[in-house]
Amino acid sequence: MGVTNDALESWSKLQNSDETVSAFSGYAASPGLVEGPARICLDSDEIGKLQEGEILVAPTTSPSWAPAFNKIVACVTDVGGVMCHAAIVCREYGVPAVVGTGHGTKVITTGQMLRVNGATGEIQILQ
Repeated sequence: MGVTNDALESWSKLQNSDETVSAFSGYAASPGLVEGPARICLDSDEIGKLQEGEILVAPTTSPSWAPAFNKIVACVTDVGGVMCHAAIVCREYGVPAVVGTGHGTKVITTGQMLRVNGATGEIQILQ
């Protein structure tokens, strides 16, 4: 699920810091580089709010999230590894994904412009 000692240490540093985050990383789960607006969805009931071309930012995904993958240009999750649901589905759809960030839903807000690099696992908050 992407929870390692290194990941826990990184997440802990963020939780105990007042600094603004402009970039962070997770596991590179599906290759590709895209920019777009973020949409935070904390559960599958919120995927109806997703607009075409947005970047899905979620705690995790499961099969009930299937309708989301037709609309998004990238996916960022708090938990997961290269074999999690989001990673597998994004590879099938050819959509970049970074999973196991630990805190994507905490540091990103809906509407922020992001650059997601699914090949390196890096996420930049552009605005």
